[in-house]
Amino acid sequence: MKKAIEESFPIVEINRLAVPERNAFKPIYQMHKWFARRASCVFRAILLASMKPAGTNIMEEFYNDHTNDPDTNGVKILDPFMGGGTTVVEALRLGCHVTGIDLNPVAWFIVKTEVEPVDIDRLRDAFKRLEARKTHTGKSVKEELLSHYKTGCPCCGASSDVSLDKGGSGGLSSNNRSAKEDADIIYTFWVKSAICTNPNCKREVTLFNNYIIAQKTPTIRYVPDYECKHCKKVFDMDIESASLIAEKALTVCNPKDAAGELRSHKRWALWNSMTHRAACPWCSHENVEAEAKSLKKTKKKVPLAVLLCPHCYAVWQYRGALPEDVSCPACKKDYSPNRGNVAEKGSFVCESCGTKDKIINSIRKLPQEQLLPTRPYAIEGYCPECAGETLEKNLFHEVTKSKRLTHSCMINKNNGKFFKRINPSDLKRYQDVEKRWEKEKEKLPYPKSAIPDGQETHRLIEHHYRYWHQMFNPRQLLCLSTLLKAIGEEEDQVMKEMLISGFFTTLESNNVFTRHRSDADKTEGVFARHDFQPKATFAEGNVWGVSYGKCNFLKCINKAIEGKVFCYKPYDRKYSENKIISENRNEIIEANNDSKIFCGNSRNTIEGKFNIVITDPPYADNVNYSELADFFYVWLRLLLSKTYPHFSPELTPKVEEIVENPTRGKTAKDYEEGLTNVWKKCHEYLEDQGLVVFTFHHAEGSAWESLLESVCNAGFLIEAVYPIHGESESSLHLMDKQAISYDLIHVCKKRNGNGNTKKRSWAGVRQEIRAKAREEIAMIESGRYGSEKLLPADINIILIGKCLELYSKHYGAIVDHNGDVVPLQKALASIRMMVEQLIDTAHPLSSELEHIDTVSYVYLTCLCDRKEIQSDEVHKATRGILEIDGLIKAGVMRKGRAKRGRTYEVKQPDERYKDLQALFKKDARNPRQLKLFPDMEEERFDNVALVDIIHYLMGLANASENLMLWLNEFKQAIPQMRVALEYLKKRNPTFQIPIQKIVSLIEV
Repeated sequence: MKKAIEESFPIVEINRLAVPERNAFKPIYQMHKWFARRASCVFRAILLASMKPAGTNIMEEFYNDHTNDPDTNGVKILDPFMGGGTTVVEALRLGCHVTGIDLNPVAWFIVKTEVEPVDIDRLRDAFKRLEARKTHTGKSVKEELLSHYKTGCPCCGASSDVSLDKGGSGGLSSNNRSAKEDADIIYTFWVKSAICTNPNCKREVTLFNNYIIAQKTPTIRYVPDYECKHCKKVFDMDIESASLIAEKALTVCNPKDAAGELRSHKRWALWNSMTHRAACPWCSHENVEAEAKSLKKTKKKVPLAVLLCPHCYAVWQYRGALPEDVSCPACKKDYSPNRGNVAEKGSFVCESCGTKDKIINSIRKLPQEQLLPTRPYAIEGYCPECAGETLEKNLFHEVTKSKRLTHSCMINKNNGKFFKRINPSDLKRYQDVEKRWEKEKEKLPYPKSAIPDGQETHRLIEHHYRYWHQMFNPRQLLCLSTLLKAIGEEEDQVMKEMLISGFFTTLESNNVFTRHRSDADKTEGVFARHDFQPKATFAEGNVWGVSYGKCNFLKCINKAIEGKVFCYKPYDRKYSENKIISENRNEIIEANNDSKIFCGNSRNTIEGKFNIVITDPPYADNVNYSELADFFYVWLRLLLSKTYPHFSPELTPKVEEIVENPTRGKTAKDYEEGLTNVWKKCHEYLEDQGLVVFTFHHAEGSAWESLLESVCNAGFLIEAVYPIHGESESSLHLMDKQAISYDLIHVCKKRNGNGNTKKRSWAGVRQEIRAKAREEIAMIESGRYGSEKLLPADINIILIGKCLELYSKHYGAIVDHNGDVVPLQKALASIRMMVEQLIDTAHPLSSELEHIDTVSYVYLTCLCDRKEIQSDEVHKATRGILEIDGLIKAGVMRKGRAKRGRTYEVKQPDERYKDLQALFKKDARNPRQLKLFPDMEEERFDNVALVDIIHYLMGLANASENLMLWLNEFKQAIPQMRVALEYLKKRNPTFQIPIQKIVSLIEV
C-alpha cells in the first residue's frame, strides 16, 4: 500500500512549526547539547506520513493521540545514524519499536538518558542528595561551589572605588569597608592579552574589540512633567531606577536624551522609595511625595551602557544614546568605547608602540606550552538584599523568603543584579582558588589527556591548547571536578546518569570559550558555532549557579528534570488565531523491551527486519561530530568507563566515522563509500515495500551528490524530495533570493524491479523529465501541497526531487549519444537547469535556448556581465546549478589572482581563445570530432558547449580571422547562436564590436 509521504507532504504547515521550534526546542531536546539538531515536528510528520496510507490528512494526524493507533503501534523503525535521538524519541511517542545506532558514545549516552524510564520524584531526591553531599571541607557541595563565586555588593555590602553621595548607595563610601561578601557572582569577565611582537616593546596588549560590557534598555515607570513645589518647573519623576550599576557617582548622563526614549531634552530625577523624596533637577530642592502611588504614571525606555575604562579599569554606566567618545567619571580620561585594540578580525594594535600584527603571530612567539595571559576585568553580580529578598522567621521559627527592600537602592528594578569592577578582594578570592586547585587536583576527577590534531581541533593546538583541561580556568576545574566527584558517589546508576546529564550541559557554557554578548545580555557556549573558536574575551559563569546566568548546574539539572517530565507529559505546538499554543498528549516517551539503542558501527550492527528506515545521515565535512564530542567525552568517561566499554578509550572512535576529513586522510570518496555500505545494510534488512526516509542539510552540492550516489548505488530509487527550512546560517544558504538554508526530506524505496536496466538515451529521459516537471507544476498549482502558495525555492526543490525519481529509476542504464553512462553529477546539473528554466522569471531565455548545455546556461544567466565573484558568493550567484569546480573545468572561470584568492574571475573570450583553438582543431582520427552536433535537439550541445562556440567566434572576430569558415562548421547551431549573441550584446556592452561582426555575417 502506498504511503502518504510518497504522494505529498505538508511543507508549509511543518515549516511554520519548525521555525519557532528551532529557537526553543522541546524540553527533552534541551537536556543535552548536540550538533545540528533537527526540529522534532519535522520527524513526527515524517513518521506519520511514512506509516499512514496515501490520502491521509497528515496535519490532522499530527495533532491526534496515537497511543492505541494500529497504524503506528509496533511498526519497526531503524535509525542507523541516530545522533541526538530525534527519530528515536518521536517513534517511541507513536508506539513504534525503534532501533537506534550511533558510532559516537556521547550520542549513545544522550539518547539513552532521553528515553530511559525515570521516576521524577526519585530524580529530584537524587539532586537533593547531591547538593547536600559533604565535600572534604565539611561544606555541602552546594555551599562549597557557591563559596567560590562570592563578591561584595557595591550597594549594600562592600566597598566602592569611588566616593558615593547618599542618593546612590544608602550612604556607603570608600571608607566604609565591610568584609561582608554576600552577593553572588553571575559572571566574571576576562580578557586575553597578546604580547607585542615588536622586539623593542613586548608589552601586553589587551584584546578588547570594544569597551562595552553590556547594553540594555529597561522600561521604567515615571510621572511625566511633574511640577516642582518650589521652582514650579517641570521634570520627569522616575518612580523606578534605571541602572545596571549600584553607584550613582559612576553614572554619566547624555545631556540630550538621558531622560529616556521620546523624552528629548527633558530633565529627570529619581524618587527615593525609602525617603519618599525627589530632588528637583532645576533648583535642587527636595519634593516630598509620600503617596507616589496615587500620581498618574506612564512608562518609558531608558538606554543604558555599562563601559570599561581602558585607562583605570573603572566599570561605569552611560545613560542615553552612547556617543563616539566618552570621558570616564573615575579618572576623567577620554576614549572611544567602540574601538579597542583589536583593529580587525584576528589582528591587534599595540597601544604603546603602534605595532600591528596578527594575534596568532604573538602566540607563535610564545613557548608551546604557554597560553596568552588573561586577566579579569569586571563582574556581574546578584545581591538578594538589593533584589528585596529577605529571610524571616515566623511564629513557628520557620524560615521564609519575603520581598521587602530595606534600603535606598539603584539596582532593585534590575532584580538586584549589578556590574562592578574587579577589586582586590575579588582577585584574592580567585588566587586562593588557584592555589587550592594546584593542591587538590590529583585527588579530583578531571581530563588529563592531550588534544589530538584534527580538522576541528587543529585551531586549538595552534592557540597552544594542548590538553582538554586547558579549556577551563582553575576555578572552573575545581568546581567541575568537585561536582563530578560528588555525582560519582550516587549509588543509583540511573539517577547518577541523570545527574551526569545536568553536568554534561553545564560543561558547554562553563569554559574559557564562552563569550558574552553585550548587545543581547547573554552568553554563548563553546559550540554556538559548532567549532572550537578561541575567544579574546570570555565570560566565566557561576558553576553551581543562582537565579540568573545561563547554563549553570542548577539550570542544567532543571533542564534534565523538565526533559524527563516531558517524556510523560509531551505536547505539540499549534497555531491558533495567529498565536502558538501547546496541546498536551497522552503519548509516552519511554524505551521498551522491543526497542534497542546501540553504540556501534551501523555497517556491522544492523540486524532484524524493519518496516521503515528514518534517519539524518552525517554531512560530509560540515560538522566533524567526533572531534567536537570529545570535549564532553573526556569528562563523561571519568564516571562511565567502568560501566560501559565504549567509554574506555581516551577519545571517541574516529577510524570508522563516515565523514570527509583531510587531516585523517578521509576523502569524499570514503564518505560516499561509507554511506553506500550503510544503505546496503538497510536494503538488506528492510522489507521489500519499506521506505527509507532521511533528511539532509542542503549546504553544498558536492556532498548532496555523494549522498544521492550512495543511495542509488545501494539499490534504492528516489521517489520524492521535500524542502524544510533549516537554520538561517548565512554561510549555508542554498537559494539566492530567499536566503534560506534547507533540510531536504528524501523519500526512497527499493528498486525491486521498479528500476529499468534497459539502456535509455539521456536525450529521451530529459524529455520525460521536462514533461514530469510540468505535470508536477500543475499539481502544485492545484493545491497538492496545501492551499497556501509555496515559495519559488520550495517549488524548485520539489521539482528536482520528482525529476530525480525518473533518473534514479533508470540509474546506471542512462547513456549519452556516445553510449557512455551519464553520471549523477551531470544529470543533476541538467535537472537543476531544466527546473530553473521552468520556474525562473528573473533570468528568462528565449525558447531557442531551451536545450542548451548547463555551462552555457549558467554563463548566460549568471556570469556574462561579471568579471569576478567573491568566493562565498559563487553558489548564490550561480543559483546552485553548477559547483565552482565544474565551471573551472569547463574553462569559463578561474581562481582569482588578487585578494589572496578570495575571488573567482570570469574568463573573457580573448582569454579563452588559445584553449578554444585547440578544442576546435579538426582531428580526423577522433570520431567524436567528425560530428560536433548530435541530431536530436535535446542533445544538440552535449558534445560542445554553446558558450565555447560563441567565445571562439568572438575570439576569431577580435583577431580578424576568417569567421565564415567556422560559421559553416557551426551552421546547425546558428539559431541558438543568433539568439545567444543578441542576448549577450544587451547584457554586456563590452561585447558589442565582436558580436556585431558575427551577427552581420550570420544574417548574410
